[in-house]
Amino acid sequence: MFQTGQKIVYPMHGAGYIEDIEGTEDGEYYIIRIPTGNVRIRIPKDRAADTGIRFLEEKVAVEETIVRVGKSKPTLSDNWNLRYKENFSRLKTGKLEQATEVIKLLYEQERKKKLSSVECRLLGMARQIVLSEIISVYEINSEKAEELLANWLEN
Repeated sequence: MFQTGQKIVYPMHGAGYIEDIEGTEDGEYYIIRIPTGNVRIRIPKDRAADTGIRFLEEKVAVEETIVRVGKSKPTLSDNWNLRYKENFSRLKTGKLEQATEVIKLLYEQERKKKLSSVECRLLGMARQIVLSEIISVYEINSEKAEELLANWLEN
C-alpha cells in the first residue's frame, strides 16, 4: 500500500512519512516518522488500513476543503462534554475536513465563551494536524502555513 519515503497523514498526529518498512518474525511493519514532535510510530503493515493512515491531499483539495469549512455555519452543543466527544471523534478519523471542522467549531465556541483547558488542548491538536498537512503539501514553514490557514478559514 505505502512505500518508503511516501508522505502520509496519521490520525491524531498529522503529516509524516514512511521512514522504513521493517520485516520481523511477526510480520512487516511500517515505520512512520512524524516530524512535528519527532514521533516515530510502528504499525503492522496488514492493519494499516484500519488505522486511518492516508496519503496527503493535493494542494487544490487542501485549500478547497479549508475554505469550504471556513464558510460553513457550525452548530455547537452547549454541553462541553458532548462537544468534546464529538470533536475528538472527528480528529480520530484522520480526515482533513474533520480536523478543520474541529478548528472552526472551537474558534466559534471561543468567540462565545472561553474554552476549557481540555478544549484548548483539542484545538491545539487539531491545528497541529491541519498545519502539518499544509506544511507537507505546500513545502513551506509553519509561519506561512499559519497565514494560509487563517486566510482560508476567513474566506
